[in-house]
Amino acid sequence: MPSFLPSPRTLFCCLAPPDYYRRPLFSEREVFCGPDCPTVETGDGFSSLATPAGEFDLPAIVARLPAHQRPEMIVVKADATRRNLARGLDRLPGTKVLLVGDTHHFASPLRTLLAYGAMERFDAVMLDHTRQHAHLFLEAGFERVYWIPAVDYALRRRDIPAAATHPLTFVGQIGPFHPWRRHALGALTAAGLPLQALRASPEQAADVYASSAITLNVSLNGDLNLRVFEALGAGGFLITDALSPEAGLERCFTPGTHLVTQRSPAELVELVRHYLDHPAEAMAIRRAGQAHLLEFHSPEVKRAQFFDAVFDDRVNPALEVRGERRGLPPLPAHGTGLRRRIEAYEAVQRLHLKAERLTVHTDAGDSLNLRALLRDLPRAAVVGPAEGVDDPVALPLPPPADAVRVEAALLLPWPGLVPAEVDRRMATLPGASVLCPVASARDHAAASAHLAGWGFAPTEPGGALFQCADPFRYAERSLAAPDPAAALKRARVAALEPLVRTADQAMAAARLAGALGDAGLAERFLQRCVGLDRQRADALAGLARLCAATGRPVEAAIYANEANRAVPGAAADLDGDALAAAAAGNPGLERYRSLFRQATAPATGRRRRILVITNLFPPQEFGGYGRKLWEFSAELIRRGHEVRVLTADLPELARPGMAGTEDIEGRVDRSLALYGRWKDGRGVAFDDPERCAALVRANIRRVLETAETFRAEACLVGNLDFVGTEFLDPLTRRMGVPVLHCLGNQHPGYGREAAPRSPLYRAGPASGWVAERLVEGGYGLPATVIHPGARVDYFHRAVMPVPDRLRIAFASLITLYKGPQTLINALGVLHRQGIDFDCTIAGEAPDADLLARCREFIEHQGMADKVRFTGFLDRRGLSDLFARSNVLVFPSVFQEPFGITHVEAMAAGLAVISSGTGGSAEILRDGVDGLLFPAEDHEALAARLRRLVEDRAAWARLALSGRDRARDFTVARSVDRIEAVFEELAALKVASLRDATALDAP
Repeated sequence: MPSFLPSPRTLFCCLAPPDYYRRPLFSEREVFCGPDCPTVETGDGFSSLATPAGEFDLPAIVARLPAHQRPEMIVVKADATRRNLARGLDRLPGTKVLLVGDTHHFASPLRTLLAYGAMERFDAVMLDHTRQHAHLFLEAGFERVYWIPAVDYALRRRDIPAAATHPLTFVGQIGPFHPWRRHALGALTAAGLPLQALRASPEQAADVYASSAITLNVSLNGDLNLRVFEALGAGGFLITDALSPEAGLERCFTPGTHLVTQRSPAELVELVRHYLDHPAEAMAIRRAGQAHLLEFHSPEVKRAQFFDAVFDDRVNPALEVRGERRGLPPLPAHGTGLRRRIEAYEAVQRLHLKAERLTVHTDAGDSLNLRALLRDLPRAAVVGPAEGVDDPVALPLPPPADAVRVEAALLLPWPGLVPAEVDRRMATLPGASVLCPVASARDHAAASAHLAGWGFAPTEPGGALFQCADPFRYAERSLAAPDPAAALKRARVAALEPLVRTADQAMAAARLAGALGDAGLAERFLQRCVGLDRQRADALAGLARLCAATGRPVEAAIYANEANRAVPGAAADLDGDALAAAAAGNPGLERYRSLFRQATAPATGRRRRILVITNLFPPQEFGGYGRKLWEFSAELIRRGHEVRVLTADLPELARPGMAGTEDIEGRVDRSLALYGRWKDGRGVAFDDPERCAALVRANIRRVLETAETFRAEACLVGNLDFVGTEFLDPLTRRMGVPVLHCLGNQHPGYGREAAPRSPLYRAGPASGWVAERLVEGGYGLPATVIHPGARVDYFHRAVMPVPDRLRIAFASLITLYKGPQTLINALGVLHRQGIDFDCTIAGEAPDADLLARCREFIEHQGMADKVRFTGFLDRRGLSDLFARSNVLVFPSVFQEPFGITHVEAMAAGLAVISSGTGGSAEILRDGVDGLLFPAEDHEALAARLRRLVEDRAAWARLALSGRDRARDFTVARSVDRIEAVFEELAALKVASLRDATALDAP
């Protein structure tokens, strides 16, 4: 090494903060600049300057320097992140050196650096840790290409301690960009070895290297990284992965003398065990390694090698790369052949990042000389064209981003093969990837279009690596190809099963299985389809036909009925009578059918003239208790009662599809006048008290006149907000009409003193909780709980939903008191925890500000593709939503009188997770047929949702139990109670009249 080193004025454009590098790095007179550099002034100039990230004008940066700091040499370290691309170097004097950063990962790393180097016309190109890529720069026409290993590393020497304080360490990143590293180090943990994976500053890392019995290095992608030099310089005993000869590790160090190399995770485990048991051997190697580094790879040596190469074109023979042509045929430096070769190499390099073993099947002539190109990727091999697949590959699916597996790729030169040959190779694809380097944008468009027909897409715009984006399309094309064996075709269809996420995908796979003639596989896909969407009539009908054909009449009858419920006539081709006869007497079928039979008339056989009075009646609705009265009215009509409905008319509240399954509008009189309206989810009375009083008086007259002209024998009353309750006393006392008042909340609409005291008045609270509130309020009313009642027959689904992932439904008003904010915060927790879900939020949004804040939070958390808002859904829409969901979340904050949505969702087979406020707690039993959580506690809600995912068997049990529980809350059962109350009140009226007659007798 010369005693004197030049010290030209140097500007180093760097990719890291200045304290990452040693100082001086190249010269005693150097200034650092870069996107991570602060601007630091010294007394007469600068030590560092900040630059914009990306491309920037370097002459503008240099112009800020005083004359005595204007550079004589400029060194730019750049990589494919494109964060540090200095431009305009031709307008500056001096020597320019491109220091090549990472070219072994990122998108288009080599093409980016080759293009940048050519644009700026550097005087020299220098590689430090990717020697294996030197030949590509030479092929691209760069004449002065050098390799100086670890030219910019910082030596942090430590004395080697007599005893280690850490047995086994790795210092560095083990994240999603390091799948092979994580895989290799994971083998140590699995073997029970005491690995410590640490993150540390460079100074701290040197201390760890020195104090560890063994320190580890695993290259990212076959590269000679700086950790090798840093660890040896600090006196560490290093085990690192063996690299290809082209990478240059063994040109710098001798394995077994200066460090130890391993070639597989299994060998790594054995080496670690050996050297932990033989510390003296390890000590000898670490001492030799540090001594060798200090003699041959010290910073002074690196500076001398750098200046010898840049200024004198002198290179140590051990570091020479200009003969590294690999026997490749010469190609024009800027021709399409070289670009295709590099595209193919980059694509394989990208696959190599996460391959335990990688096999590339080339075309017949290996036209791109991949064998020569891939010598530097230790786990890659090249074989000739794949003539077939002995062991059928299920589907050509790339592994998850963080997974490592045995991988294969097929090279498809384009153009070069006729489409029929391309299709033959695609049908027997040996792996998950296709390499298709092209000569032009036109060729890329043609190749992309053809491969898209197989469900393949480029992994980056214009890239040569194609991977399967639509496995269903790939399987369909494979079945149409003439060559593949039947076993391979079936394997590829069967492999779709775990990939199904939507009902459409399941149905497509069922059709493919049917085309193969595999009835069992087709049935599994059809079951999956209806498990994802219980309204899928074609799948239900298909299952009915399969069951009928295989002698399962009970299942066939149920599936056929479910298909016809979803779409009338969907299973019309099946002989329903024959199925019923074959399944006669089956208790499961009888229980199923009992849901859909019309309720019988009252046991007494007495049919009454019933006047129904409520403030709102569907299709005009706000909330859900008008719907309750509609259901009761419709059921009473079905049982033979004569029903007249008296309500108000608010067309602005009309909702399509709200009325129900039958049209009873002809029995509705909308002549009541309300003395208030609903605004932003709340009821607001008119400001004028006299006007309100006049409207109440008018309503009293209208009710009494209607009761008289209709000759009402009983009166069913619902919500009387903005109607008034003053007609209740004259209706019962003066006219003698029995009244059952269905109370939807704890406030009946009148004060304690104004409560009706007629024996013909009966309160009908919606739940036991409402009944208790009436008692606590001192109303002293006789009461019979009348649950709102759900159309279990309408929402019931014979097929349970698939617990594949959380498919969550929220069905309520979007207002604070209904708690959608609690659900959305819980979804944020699940999203951060990586739990898969999608969520549909259905309901009107009277609180527009809350809706906007919910949407903003969802967008900010990156959940926009997982959460959707549907707005108001009518009954059919709600049924369809429940048919596609497997969880209902009911996060209400206020004390709910009941919670009819619970029952409807439970009937549909959803697991219900509820805050259980008020009367809603009476519907489900925690841990038996649903789950409860404290209102407003989004962490607790997230935990309940996570609990379902963690125990899917328990999830299924909850849902099944909930579906059975829903039968306790049918409309029919509630109407049974209504009729019973009217029977009691009618008997009481008769008894009262009899008593009165007896008193009047002489």
